[in-house]
Amino acid sequence: MESENIVLGKINKKKVYLNDGKYGHYLTYETKNYKVPEWFPVDKIDIDIAERLIEYKKKMSELFLTDSKKPIKKNKLPNEIIENEKRLNLVKKNKQNKDNRYIINPPILSVGML
Repeated sequence: MESENIVLGKINKKKVYLNDGKYGHYLTYETKNYKVPEWFPVDKIDIDIAERLIEYKKKMSELFLTDSKKPIKKNKLPNEIIENEKRLNLVKKNKQNKDNRYIINPPILSVGML
């Protein structure tokens, strides 16, 4: 594929382009770019495969974005994370106890006591 922009066809009356960029081949559809996997033979890409790749990438990005916006609930965390949180809280408590053990006003010693 020698030229940079090759029109593969149309999806929903909008053109799909196959491009060759600095980091490999990618598809352009609706002003968004979709990377073509490196292992995929570029000469085999047609409009059907392009449509499948675009839909797959859209679904994956939707899953990623919706999962990252959900708040994490403590009761639904895996046991490892809960245990790590407990350990961290214990370390914080121990540090606070060590900080509090220092005497604020130590007794005044006279020279004769030393």
